[in-house]
Amino acid sequence: MTFRRLPSSNLPPGTGRFETTAWTVVLNAKDPNTTEFSQSLDYLVQNYWKPVYLFIRSKGKNHEKAKDLTQEFFALFLEKNFLKSVDREKGRFRTFLLTAVSRFLMNAHARSQALKRGGGLRPLQSLDALKDEEVGTGYEPAQGETPEDAFNRNWAQALLERVFERLREVCAKEGKELYYEVLRRQFFETGKDGRRPSYKDIGDSLGLSEVDVTNYLHRAKKIYKDLLRDEISTYVCSEEDVEEEIRDLWRSLSA
Repeated sequence: MTFRRLPSSNLPPGTGRFETTAWTVVLNAKDPNTTEFSQSLDYLVQNYWKPVYLFIRSKGKNHEKAKDLTQEFFALFLEKNFLKSVDREKGRFRTFLLTAVSRFLMNAHARSQALKRGGGLRPLQSLDALKDEEVGTGYEPAQGETPEDAFNRNWAQALLERVFERLREVCAKEGKELYYEVLRRQFFETGKDGRRPSYKDIGDSLGLSEVDVTNYLHRAKKIYKDLLRDEISTYVCSEEDVEEEIRDLWRSLSA
């Protein structure tokens, strides 16, 4: 089963697997004269700022400097047309973005008058609106982790967060809020002993039998897996790439 992508202010125009993808967004964003330009770039920033920020942090930059450089990277991405030579056949969008921010940092020393956040560039609301604690909390590089590993790990975490939010939206729209709630409690809640709640605990808290909890979990996980594949399909080019990206996703999270 394939679920239609729900309308969202974070998404560019269009729906469907491999129709609107991050590469499609990039191609739209290459031409500032298109109507999709601002919306497409906002989509890229809102979905991908976290891995970029953590990558920069992992290069030894403190929170404030990393935040400034993240803002500058996306502002230049916006104004200086980093995308003019993009070719989707050159590889995955994740790889393209990592290469772009790596080159940006290598060239940073050549900019003697480093741009301040928003200075002379169009402000990016998706970064400016974030509170400092929201940007900094939970995005510390792990001990001994390479910048590239940090980027990939945070990419995976941000992806799973987006998918879980989409699960909530899909379940709410279809009147299946309990599917989402059962899965949320099993994944994210712990008891005083630090253990996940049992099916009985979840059922008691929601007025469900253990059989109901089992069935709801099974269905919710199926929806989640379908949404995960759909989300990954927005930044790869084929079903084969989806499978490879899923394997990379779990490797990044288990490292």
